[in-house]
Amino acid sequence: MVDGEQPNKGGRPTKLTPELAESLCEIRKQGQSITGAAALCGIGESTLRRWLAEGKPDDAPEHLRDFHDKFIAAGQTAVGQVIDAAFKAVLGGYVIKTSRREMPDGSSVEEEQVQPPDWRGALEIASRLDRDNWAGVKPMELTITGPGGGPVEIQQASVVNNIVARVKAAKEKKAAAAAAAASGEPVPVAVGEHSE
Repeated sequence: MVDGEQPNKGGRPTKLTPELAESLCEIRKQGQSITGAAALCGIGESTLRRWLAEGKPDDAPEHLRDFHDKFIAAGQTAVGQVIDAAFKAVLGGYVIKTSRREMPDGSSVEEEQVQPPDWRGALEIASRLDRDNWAGVKPMELTITGPGGGPVEIQQASVVNNIVARVKAAKEKKAAAAAAAASGEPVPVAVGEHSE
């Protein structure tokens, strides 16, 4: 057996060396997926998944069980870092930019730009952590019908008709004024109006 390789029950020795296990865990801790970690270490995803499955049982060989536990912990560390970053972004209040401004009197002032809180992100996190109390309400379709499923009668029809009549009268008045101006006739101005 080559130094660094772990014993394997029957068959050829495993490729899961302590160095490879450490590299896989470190890459996972940085936020890589199982697929990404396998690819970056030059092994197949199915191989990595097999090692993880073989290391899950309590009676698994010690080197596989140890690798499984460390790889899972590394993934949880990555998720924890993402959650910490999300909470930081949601709460805001941290300095994102510092600048120095020269004043007219020759002095300088240091200014800081602070990240504002993100209420949308806060609601999203709350809905994921406490779905029963914070989950969004799905929209529902509402159909309103009149008696017997027919159309709804609108009592405001007279108001709408009045507005339509006033707009029509204003358009006719404007067209008449334009025609009078084009023919050179004086345009009558009503009391309270002014001519341009």
